Amino acid sequence: MMTQTRKTDLSPVEAILVERALGEEARRNAHSGTMARIQQLTAERQKLYAASASHPLLGPSNAGRIKALGAEIDRLWNVLRRERAMRRVQLERALNVRSDDDDERDSARQIMETPGDTDAA
Repeated sequence: MMTQTRKTDLSPVEAILVERALGEEARRNAHSGTMARIQQLTAERQKLYAASASHPLLGPSNAGRIKALGAEIDRLWNVLRRERAMRRVQLERALNVRSDDDDERDSARQIMETPGDTDAA
C-alpha cells in the first residue's frame, strides 16, 4: 500500500503562486467587496471627524454615528481577515499542504473514533 506524504510548507514557487492569487483577489475585492465597504465607511468617518473639528457644536451629534462606523469597520476587518484566511487554506489544500495543527486534529479524531481498551475481566 502506498501512502501519500503530506507537505507542511509551500515550495518557493507555490508560495509565489499563493501570494499572487491572494493579491489578485485583494485587488478585485478593493473595488467591490469587503475592502471597498471598509474604505467607504472610513471616508464617511473622516468627513464626520472633519465636520466635528471645524464645527465643535456638531461633535456631540456626530459622536454616535462615528462610534457606529468604528464598530462596523472593526467588524468588517474581522470578516476580511476570515475571508483571506479561508482562501489561503483553500489554496494550500489544493496544493496538498497540511499544517501540523491539521495532523494533530486528525490524530485526535482517530483516537476518539478507535474503541478504547477496556478491562472486561
